[in-house]
This record gives sequence, structure tokens and C-alpha cells, in this order.
Amino acid sequence: MTVLPEVEAEIRRLVLRDGWKVETAARRFGVHHTVVRRVTRTADAPEARPAAKSILDPFKPYLVERLTEYPELTATRLPIELKERGYEGGPAIIRRFVSKIRVARSRKAYLRVETEPGEQAQVDWGSFGQMRIGSSMRPLSCFAMVLSWSRAIFVDFSLDQRLDTFMRMHERAFAFFGGIPRKVLYDNLKSVVLHHVGSVVQFNPSFLVFAGHHLFETVAAPVRYPQAKGRVESAIKYVRHSFFYGRTYKDLADLREQARLWSLETANQRIHATTRERPVERLLIERPRLHALPEHRFDSDLAVPVVVGKEARVVLDTNSYSVPPGLVGKSVLVRADDTTVRVVDGTDIVAEHPRSWDRRRAFEKPEHIHELLDRRPGAKGPKRKDRIAALSETSRLYLQEISRRRIDLRSEVDKLDRLIARYGEADVVMGISAALAARTFGARYVRTLVDQKRFAQGLGEPPEPVVTGRRDADEMSVEPHDLGGYDDLF
Repeated sequence: MTVLPEVEAEIRRLVLRDGWKVETAARRFGVHHTVVRRVTRTADAPEARPAAKSILDPFKPYLVERLTEYPELTATRLPIELKERGYEGGPAIIRRFVSKIRVARSRKAYLRVETEPGEQAQVDWGSFGQMRIGSSMRPLSCFAMVLSWSRAIFVDFSLDQRLDTFMRMHERAFAFFGGIPRKVLYDNLKSVVLHHVGSVVQFNPSFLVFAGHHLFETVAAPVRYPQAKGRVESAIKYVRHSFFYGRTYKDLADLREQARLWSLETANQRIHATTRERPVERLLIERPRLHALPEHRFDSDLAVPVVVGKEARVVLDTNSYSVPPGLVGKSVLVRADDTTVRVVDGTDIVAEHPRSWDRRRAFEKPEHIHELLDRRPGAKGPKRKDRIAALSETSRLYLQEISRRRIDLRSEVDKLDRLIARYGEADVVMGISAALAARTFGARYVRTLVDQKRFAQGLGEPPEPVVTGRRDADEMSVEPHDLGGYDDLF
């Protein structure tokens, strides 16, 4: 076993001068006791027997040269090259020598760089598979920011890695830590770094504006050197195995809330393996060294200029959102954050919708549709039918059953539309579902079922009797029976 000269000198000093036992020195330096005896052998002791020569010795310089120039050469090709140069041995000894060279070259030493409190944070994205949103699959990403001194970690999840999302994640992380570090270290993310040639870095101008608003310096890690941001790399692995693996969640909001609680109650409460302290306790020391949050929030909304289509809709991320019909053909600005889509005409917000992360869905406001139908009266019938069919799957099936019977579909749609205006969509959908289950078709049955449900909940008057059209049935009078006679049976 080869020992570095400085280690040999230390072993000799401890054993020969300080009187350490051979076994103690061997344990101290992690070597075999025979190594200690060889190193501490006195000058007049017999020298060790020289190592036997190997048949590969004359060819070792050639192997080192070839592997230096072409590191990926295989141990099956090199014996062929050596045989052409007179080598007469087997391939096993070549493989052993090649493996030693590669192991020696793969061992790298890294210097741990410690930072001062408030000096630096590290940021990165991690890919965590996909999440189903409606009928679409969206990539699920994890954002992580780690304060380099305290090791406090902030974790959040999103369905994209766009620049606007990236900036909002920073704002949440700064609010979570209670301040902003002096520098933030990034990998070569396109949101931050446009080009990286040697030591020359071209940062994304839009992100530099965000950094300037929050008064922190952007720093790009060297290319293909993940060890430079080892703290956040380790944090992503920690999130993947300690939090995400095997976890169940209902939707993105549920996952984000679970991640927030995990950060507070687990990740930042644990004893960190390097510092041997809790990140939450070190954060108390680091927080006064962080820069204060800005008074005014940075405008990190996604802003896309679009032209309103002829159907009075704007499109964002394959989804369409309704706007007032008077804007058809005009250029407007679509602004969006995680939850809301707003359509801006000049300085006025002319439409606002909940943002959908599904794909190819259409969203509309009733007032926009009514205004459009007032302009095109001929479209009222088909449009009302489509709206009722879109309320639920049972509504669509109910209208299909109506169309198969001797019932005027247009009249039924008008009646159902009036019921919606009177009772609301939720109650009418409930009545349609009950009518479909009972195989009774007609708006009057739907109304009766809705009235019965509302009366049972104490929300309305008793339902009116259903008129069947048969005189003998409609004029039938039923005298209620005295139920007191049943008590005598018990």
C-alpha cells in the first residue's frame, strides 16, 4: 500500500519519537500495521524485497499515453494494440492496470467553501415527473433555494419553469427567509444565463431587472461543475427522497401546502449533517444579516400581447378565455399569474378568469355570452343548448335522451335555461341528474325534483304537483289515511 511522504513522516514522528504503538498509528491513519512497521523500519534494518517485474512493464507508458489522449478506450481493444507491439501476456493484467489508472483519475479533491451569514443563497430546479391536470399531463418541477450559511431551505412546486414563475418563486423564498442574501448562485438556467463562454457570462436582462429591484447579485456557476452549488444539489436530492418519494396529494395546491409544512416542521428542524445544528436556529442568526424586502412588489406577471379573435376570445397556453365582443380585432394585453388571467385594454381590466393549467379548454363569462347573443339572436338556441350540455356529463346525456323522444328540444332548452336563471346551475344539474336516474324526461319533472330538494333543505315552498295531461290522473283526489292505527299494531 502506497503512503504519501508527508503521512510517512507523521507516522515516523509519532512512533519513533512520541512512542505510539504500531497498532494505534495504524488505526489513526487507516493503514495496515505492516505499513507502519515498514515506514518506521530503522536505517540499518534490511530493506524490503523489491517487487517482481511484470510482463506489462515495458508497455505501461504506452497505455498511459493512449488513455490520456483517448480516455474512453476499452480494455478489450488495448490488448489488440499491445499484441501488435510484441506483448505476449493475457488481457487480465491489462484490465487491472487500466482500472487502476481510471480510478486514480476519477478521484478529485474538492475544497469546501464556507460563506458568511447573509452572503449567499443557491437556487435550482428539479424535475419530479408529471402531474395530471384535467385531461392533460403537465411536467412537475420543484424549486429549491438554500441559504449557504444556515442551510435553511425553501421548497415549492410548479407546472412550468417560465421566467415569471421563476421570479415569483424567488419572492416567496425571500419572504419565507425574512430577507434577501447579497448573492444568489445559479446553474446555467436559461431564465438567468443566456450565454456562458469561458469566464464571460451574458445574463438575461429581464432577470437582471428583477435582481436589481431586490438588490442581490446574480452569480453563474462554472459550466459542468455541479459541485459549485453542492448545497442546493443536495437539497434537491433530500426533497426527492425525504419528502416526495411515496407521497400522495390531491392536486398542486395540496402538494405545495404539504411542501410548506415539511419545510417548516422537518427540513429546517433537523440536525444538519455538516453543521450539526438546526437550520432554523442558524437562520435566527443569519436573518439580521439579510437585506430587507422591498416595499413595493415586483411586477412578475406573465404579459402577452394578443389580438382578440372573431369569437371574442383570447388564447393563452392553448386555453381560450372570453372577452367583451366589442374588443374583436383589437390588440389587448393578457396578464397571468399562478391563479388568475386578466385581459387589459389600455389601463382597464376588461375580463378576468381563473387560470387553467389544463390544455385546450374554453372559458367564458355569462355576461360576455349574453352580449354576444344579443348581437346574434339566431345563435341563442344552439348556444344555450351547448351551455347546458357543458354543465355536466349527466346534462349532456339528458339532452341526448330528450332528442330521442317526442319532445321539442328547443322548447326544453328554453325551459331549462329559465330554471337555471331561477335556481342556479348547481340545483338544476342536481335535478337533471335525478330525472335521468328516474328515467323521467321534461323540464317540469326537473323543476319538481329541484323544488323537492330545496323544500327538504328548508329553502323553499312545497313543490307543485306534476301535471301529467291525463284528466283522470290529474283530478284524482287522495284522502290521507290516519296513521294512528299503525300504533295499535305494536
